[in-house]
Amino acid sequence: MKNYVIALLSVGGFIIYGCDKDDDDKDQTKERVQFITSSSWKYDTIGIDNTGDGKPDAPIPSQFAPQKCETDNTITFQSDSTGVLNEGAVKCDAGDPQNIPFTWWFKENGTVLYTPDQIFGSGISGDFKVGEITTSRLRVIKDVSFPLVGNVTLVLDLKH
Repeated sequence: MKNYVIALLSVGGFIIYGCDKDDDDKDQTKERVQFITSSSWKYDTIGIDNTGDGKPDAPIPSQFAPQKCETDNTITFQSDSTGVLNEGAVKCDAGDPQNIPFTWWFKENGTVLYTPDQIFGSGISGDFKVGEITTSRLRVIKDVSFPLVGNVTLVLDLKH
């Protein structure tokens, strides 16, 4: 009888632990949604991570550096997985709309930011690893391929 009680308690412990972990994952994602939707984001810095530590340690090649018409943009994430990219005061193409809607969502318990739209730069969309997200900084990391340069890991920092 004693063995049955121990077995039952063990199974109960696994169930409780499993529920706690799911709740923790939901809490982390919820917290990240609160951070990312708290206000609009602006470009801060961009670089290449050569060491794999998720931090920029080399500049990107100058021919691929963002232009002023890109760095003055703001990105506003909304909690319903939509958002608005505002072109800022300087547009790359005068014919572009001032505000461009986009969609986004977190994947993998908030560790990956997904957008099918090119909100972080021309030709770049999909999964972005979230390197850091706080009330004042959003760091996204993505492996990309540049012509004549090859594969690199980009680190983009946005700020409020």
